[in-house]
Amino acid sequence: MPRTTIMPAAPARTALLLAGLFGCGSAPAQAASPDAAVQLPIPRGALLDPAAGEMGPAEAAAAGPEAVMFNPNLAAIGRAGAASGAHLRARAPIPVDIIRKGFAARETMASAQEDRSVGFKLGRDVFSLSTSLTTPAQAGAARDAKLGWRWAQPVSSGPGLIWGVSAGGSGAVGGKPEQTGDALIGYRRQLFPHLTLTTQLCMAGTYVFAPDDGFHSAVTPEVKLSVDLARMADLPWQASLDLALARKLPLVASDYETRGTARLSLKYTWQ
Repeated sequence: MPRTTIMPAAPARTALLLAGLFGCGSAPAQAASPDAAVQLPIPRGALLDPAAGEMGPAEAAAAGPEAVMFNPNLAAIGRAGAASGAHLRARAPIPVDIIRKGFAARETMASAQEDRSVGFKLGRDVFSLSTSLTTPAQAGAARDAKLGWRWAQPVSSGPGLIWGVSAGGSGAVGGKPEQTGDALIGYRRQLFPHLTLTTQLCMAGTYVFAPDDGFHSAVTPEVKLSVDLARMADLPWQASLDLALARKLPLVASDYETRGTARLSLKYTWQ
């Protein structure tokens, strides 16, 4: 006897397939707990009160980057970072000095005329860049704008061997550009707790880009004596006396020169 197979219609097969799928997944869905629900990574910091829940910077640093991004206290973390001033300490401020030369506080008939310069300088220790406007003292000379630069290895302030090198230059709009360089080596010794003796030798050279000028160089030995008056007399402010004597010995196209200086410095900090 021949077999007869009855196949359900297409809509009936689709209904049976959907019923089987929902029937198989109904039991686990009823047994699932609320904690096992899928949580979407949606930041909720904007929905909370910004003034609530302050978080310290140490706790924020201990958490990972993803935890910080989706932390409800994200606004408090930003305020803590801004209050600490870390963004300001990340970059050191650039010192700015005003250039003002040749302007005496009181001029007399006997005072000699000198060139006057006004401008500013960026940087101080390692690298500096300056620009100035110069008025020559000679009658009929025109003003000139100058741009200068200088790189220097700072000389140590402690006792022992001291050394330093520097290079610089300047370019003028209507004048002669020049390049400079010098090297210093010496020794600083503390004779007494309040007395320091420094002996040094400096070699300097200058090259001026002009047909009638050219290269100049000289060696200058110098002796300095520094007295800490505040430490010696137990004064409530900073006071020091510096004495220096130097003799310039020319090497190329320079002149002999003897220089002696004395400087008294007083500094008081008002608190």
